[in-house]
Amino acid sequence: MVVPTSDVPTTVEIPAQSGAVVTLAAGHRLKIIDIEGSQVADLFAVSASDLDEWLSVPVTRACTWRLFPAVGQSFFSTAYRPLLTFERDDSPGAHDMLEPPCSAEMYRAMAYAGYHPSCSENFRTAAVQVDWHPQSVPDPVNFFQRSPVEADGSFTALPALTSPGDSVTLRAETAVHVVVTACSMDLEPINGDHCTPLRLEVGP
Repeated sequence: MVVPTSDVPTTVEIPAQSGAVVTLAAGHRLKIIDIEGSQVADLFAVSASDLDEWLSVPVTRACTWRLFPAVGQSFFSTAYRPLLTFERDDSPGAHDMLEPPCSAEMYRAMAYAGYHPSCSENFRTAAVQVDWHPQSVPDPVNFFQRSPVEADGSFTALPALTSPGDSVTLRAETAVHVVVTACSMDLEPINGDHCTPLRLEVGP
């Protein structure tokens, strides 16, 4: 679903193990709400004026000198331009920029037999609606995901700490298309006991 750029606030519901795309004008905001709690939100973004310039997690880490997102920082593109700014965090504050999106390949590597929905598939289903067709699925910003790094450099993905209604708010620094997926991983407990929906609020 694509939300037209306007000054009228819009709400988008993302069912469990699904995704959606929204369009933000420069200065507009996106609020991502964890409706039931313990649900990870994978976020991808691309410049609305150049579909070859998308949010790069490695570039963002290099520009911010941070492994994990923090309020006040920007998320940078492959061209080292800020696309979004992390404006507000109404959650316990655990977010991730280390893990790739779950994918069919990941589930096969985990010895899952048969079809399983994934953030990679849901990303492509949403991105095609704005004619975005990257050769590889970009690494996402995993809001609400808890992946603490230990002193020896190892890290583990743990259940999200969010409660129902917890949220994060981002501000667009330029016109962007943003894809958000409600993470599909249910073989490990990063989404609590089961995968649940998300809600997006878009507006000035």
